[in-house]
Amino acid sequence: MSGKKYSFSKEIAESLGITEAIVLDFFQNNQEDFSLDSLKNEFKFLDVSQIENSFKKLNNLGLFNKNIHAKDSASKFNETDNFYPSEDLMKQASNLGIKKDFLVDQLASFNLFWKDKDLKLHSKESKFLQYVLKNWREQEKNEYQESKKVLIGNDWKPSEDAMSILRNLNLNDSFIESLLPEFILFWKEKRIKSNSWNSTFLSHAKKQWARKNYKLDSEKENHPMTDNWTPSENCLKVLEVANVPMDFTESKIPEFRLYWIDAGEISSNWNNKFINFIKNSWEKDSKKGSNILERLANTEWAKK
Repeated sequence: MSGKKYSFSKEIAESLGITEAIVLDFFQNNQEDFSLDSLKNEFKFLDVSQIENSFKKLNNLGLFNKNIHAKDSASKFNETDNFYPSEDLMKQASNLGIKKDFLVDQLASFNLFWKDKDLKLHSKESKFLQYVLKNWREQEKNEYQESKKVLIGNDWKPSEDAMSILRNLNLNDSFIESLLPEFILFWKEKRIKSNSWNSTFLSHAKKQWARKNYKLDSEKENHPMTDNWTPSENCLKVLEVANVPMDFTESKIPEFRLYWIDAGEISSNWNNKFINFIKNSWEKDSKKGSNILERLANTEWAKK
């Protein structure tokens, strides 16, 4: 018994499906008269929905420049619009650890980019492999980073390195531990995964320590500024936590005194005002091209 025989790529069948492999092979050998109607007439032994779905799938992947709704059976195709990796290239990709499904998923965007560009087949093979490899490595990197992210647990504790940093900033262990229940509860309710809980806690602890010491200095009676006023030890610690150099802080004390003595104001929060003044001055000083006269004339910190 004899009859017409159809062939297809085993690799493509494994990656996309048998029907897709048959349709793609038919297209490659019958580009002059290829259309959806010609497929239906040729493969009457296949269900019409199978043919249409395969046609749409291949078209979406950019394997032939044809829309599923096109009615013009005379539409022609250009070889440069229908790049599909050879079996040798697929083997190379496999040897590099790239999955076939991932490789096939890259075809649509690759073909779209190189559409209408004059590029030889062997050059496309090389560029496609580079393109896929770059995207594969990027995906591996993202997957690795995501795999390291975890939800915070009830028993989470800062690492010894994190504790050492906080202790060096004069935060005591009892204060650090008092922050844990609220910190854990907050992030548990957020249900956010992270691979940097120590960094998040460091930032939180520094802010809470600064707030604690900030409040301590606001409970004194009102009094005017004096020419021998100095910031409190807690005030200096707050600025240290804010990464302001001590020599910079000390250099600004005379200027701060002079301003408020001239202003004649009384306050119970001189340390708080000094913190605002130093932070504002340090920010201005850190900006490139900052003018010294502009910084001296700026009194925004005094309004805080």
